[in-house]
Amino acid sequence: MDTLNFLPEEDQTFLRERNIAHQLLTEQVAGEARRGIAFLNIEIPSGLCHQQGGALVAGGYASVLVLIPKGYSKTRLDSWYVDPPLVQADGKSIDRATGLQPLFGKDWQFWSRHLTDQEWRSDVDGLETYLQYIRAGLRDI
Repeated sequence: MDTLNFLPEEDQTFLRERNIAHQLLTEQVAGEARRGIAFLNIEIPSGLCHQQGGALVAGGYASVLVLIPKGYSKTRLDSWYVDPPLVQADGKSIDRATGLQPLFGKDWQFWSRHLTDQEWRSDVDGLETYLQYIRAGLRDI
């Protein structure tokens, strides 16, 4: 695995075969490399909204960022980030998705979501599993 593509071969194959639009991101933070993958054009369910020109717009598309920890895929993926920030259809904040965090040169809305040890099978699960988890998490608000 080269340093420009830090994902396991299984994840690279999944992304390529499913033609999933994504961007691999890296930045240095306190002398350590932070790595992430941004899934581009993830469909947002109509029950979620984003601000556009001062109005709330239902659904649409967003980018979803997942940080790739050291030791992945033995180490499970944890939480994700969304751009643009989302709210419920009534304009209220989404539970455990309220803060903005600067990552890779822009502000991302942090979604605090955590898989249990039983939900993440080390060396079995990967981005395909986690993308399903993200889509379910967006849908089930």
